[in-house]
Amino acid sequence: MEKIKNNINAAMARTKAALVLKNASIINVFTQKIEINDIAINKYTIIGIGKYDGICEIDCSELFVAPGFIDAHVHIESSMVTPEIFSNLVIKRGVTSIIADPHEIANVLGEEGIEFMLQNSAKGTIDTFIMLPSCVPALEFEDNGAVLKADVLSRFIDNQKVLGLGEVMDVNAVTACNESMLQKILMTCKSHKNIDGHCPKVSISELNAYLCAGICTDHECSDVDEALEKVRLGMHVLLREGSAARNLIDLLPAVDDKNYNRFLFCTDDRHIENIMDEGSIDNCIRIAIREGLDPIKAYTIASYNAANCYNLRDRGAIAPGFKADLVIFKDINKLIIKDVIKNGEIYRNKETYSKVTSKKSVKLDFIKKDLFHIEAKGKEVNVIKVKPGSLETTKEKRKISVENRLIKKVVQAEEVINKIAVIERHKNTEKHSVGFIEGLGLRGAAIAQTIAHDSHNIIVIGDNDKDMEIAVNSIISKDGGIVIVSNGKLLDFLSLPIGGLMTCESPEIVIDKISKLNLLARKYGVKNEVDPFLTLAFMALPVIPYLKITDRGLFDSSSYSFIDLFEI
Repeated sequence: MEKIKNNINAAMARTKAALVLKNASIINVFTQKIEINDIAINKYTIIGIGKYDGICEIDCSELFVAPGFIDAHVHIESSMVTPEIFSNLVIKRGVTSIIADPHEIANVLGEEGIEFMLQNSAKGTIDTFIMLPSCVPALEFEDNGAVLKADVLSRFIDNQKVLGLGEVMDVNAVTACNESMLQKILMTCKSHKNIDGHCPKVSISELNAYLCAGICTDHECSDVDEALEKVRLGMHVLLREGSAARNLIDLLPAVDDKNYNRFLFCTDDRHIENIMDEGSIDNCIRIAIREGLDPIKAYTIASYNAANCYNLRDRGAIAPGFKADLVIFKDINKLIIKDVIKNGEIYRNKETYSKVTSKKSVKLDFIKKDLFHIEAKGKEVNVIKVKPGSLETTKEKRKISVENRLIKKVVQAEEVINKIAVIERHKNTEKHSVGFIEGLGLRGAAIAQTIAHDSHNIIVIGDNDKDMEIAVNSIISKDGGIVIVSNGKLLDFLSLPIGGLMTCESPEIVIDKISKLNLLARKYGVKNEVDPFLTLAFMALPVIPYLKITDRGLFDSSSYSFIDLFEI
């Protein structure tokens, strides 16, 4: 009662507001105009727009003020730091709220992983909302660390920080009326919460069925026609600018004056160095404006659209009664951030790094290099071909040379072709598969890591079996992370002790390590236009077209089946 009275009295100018931003150029997401006025704030809440006096006043003449930015879909784990540290990184970029899907850590640690993300994110400055992982494992035949069904997820669904069900990647489970999937969907619908989608390249009948299940978003469009078709049928389309997947520029022509309210910005999977160097949602805004999108619409997409989509009615706009999450900046086009206000207070670099302990997650015996030997059963093999700037791949056939009945090498066309392998690491089942990948360009070295979406088994590439052996065994001995090996020597590594995905070390330490690893990857041939570690991580995700590799073999999404290496 007292809080409401205080706000009403301040709104009526009977008392001074706690904070007033004077003469601000306010971005109004409702009228799509800029208006110059004062913004009066009492604690967490905007209480008035007009002419006000405040106990504390900030002169915002010649400065713009926008609602705090909202990342509509992000996997914090891809930054390789904890939610608490991630919060410190993105708030400096104007991001005050995020909708996170913790399906990476959940695929390793199950419900314990979700608990960790909820608890650790509460220590951060920004508001972290959670979408419960819908596909753990991503597909029924995946070998991951946990299985999350509706009965387990239901204990989280009423948590105020849980906004619904995360990206439903297994489209086939929906269209085939898989009972386990439908139970998760019904559980979410009964709670009147959102269901996120993930449906690249689906047919119109599949899309209709998918929407009938109550799924309302998608972040996997690859072209304008696909985006417009989904908007036409009522979906919210997320414009993604991650580290490996950058679809924003390709999809922007789909946005116009009539449909812009159906689009949101997201980063999905973004490495820490990209956040530090380029930004987060602020980067999306700059790119969109540079590519010709009306600036006010860019800021609206970055704030109000996301809040509206996810039923966050208290934020996303600068108006009385809304949460005082604001970004103060110079130059509406270049977005040079001066200050960020979170919960009515200017953010002042309150960086914390809570120590985190985690149980062992790499449960695997050391391997030998003959694990990577492939018996020749034909004259040609299927090869995964990487597409720079995309998570999608193509399936190519390449000739091989043979020595002692084993594949000696794949005959190169125009590019380097590496061996790639995935080895199960959660239950020591000895499941593994070996194939070939074209387009990364690695020479004279091997890279191994425990980041391999979404089951996060060990994935390794290399141009010789010995370096691949040492790389995998280094990962096992260090209980997760990223390593590079050349000429039999471990050159450098990043330790990721939290599920093999994250660390609680300071961003400076992580940046230093990943920068050195990046330089080494480039030194040994990985192309500049390819993110070496994030691209490698997605080579194990079978739900993204077209050819991927899991510990069970090559998976062709177009036929939704495993194919033999020699099946041409």
